[in-house]
Amino acid sequence: MPESTRKLAAIVFTDIVGFTRLTADDQQKASDLLDIQRNEIKPIVESHNGQWIKEMGDGLILTFDTITNAVKCSIKIQEKAKTIDDLNLRIGIHLGEILEKEGDIIGDDVNVAARIEPFAAPGGIAISNKVNDALIREADFTTKYLGKPKLKGVGQEVKVYCITSHDLPETDLSKVSAKLEPEGFQWNVMNSLGVAASVIGLFMLINFMFLRIGYADKDETPSIAILPFENKGAEADEFYAYGISSDLIADVTSAGLIRVAGLKDIEKLDYSNMGYD
Repeated sequence: MPESTRKLAAIVFTDIVGFTRLTADDQQKASDLLDIQRNEIKPIVESHNGQWIKEMGDGLILTFDTITNAVKCSIKIQEKAKTIDDLNLRIGIHLGEILEKEGDIIGDDVNVAARIEPFAAPGGIAISNKVNDALIREADFTTKYLGKPKLKGVGQEVKVYCITSHDLPETDLSKVSAKLEPEGFQWNVMNSLGVAASVIGLFMLINFMFLRIGYADKDETPSIAILPFENKGAEADEFYAYGISSDLIADVTSAGLIRVAGLKDIEKLDYSNMGYD
């Protein structure tokens, strides 16, 4: 049974922009371009102590023992690619654990590197937060935060950046087909108007929609439960939704006209099928 080796590596993915169209227009020219890419790029990889893992169509998978070698090699690759007609490359770099087996590599981090590459501009380099964390200690490099890519089937949070130094182009997100996760909850005027409208609507509904909660004194004071707001942002912003619900309950309670159930009482209820959106 072939042996496998697990190790930490800087993983580099490259892709030729427009190669599919080039193949459709001129298959021979496309085939020649792959030969040129191999002949021109492979020596650069070897000079930076990189491993040429394999070619995947027009793409390359490379690994390096250090982030510095991976980034410096990628910059040299882009410099060379600029001198070659139709060799317009996107490059993505990620640091992670790989499993080497029979000359190939597999692993969650390999998939991350592949998903980062589309966020690079043609002629540019996209990197993960792990790579960026290493580069911020280097005065020669500058980067720009792009966002959190949607990575299905990847069990880790990843942030993506692009390198903006060394004459590398900055990513224009409007031209990127890959999707980003929505950023966390940000309070602004529209949020405030939305909450205000919700409060007004709530008071309009109080007269004909209410949920009675049993109390020990059993008086005739009307009782309602204000259902908590659902957080539509990141998990870390859950406290915003909870805080708004708590403040609203406190304001209605202070009016003294009705009895309002506390959040702890509401959490005991099953209101998932009450028809609210």
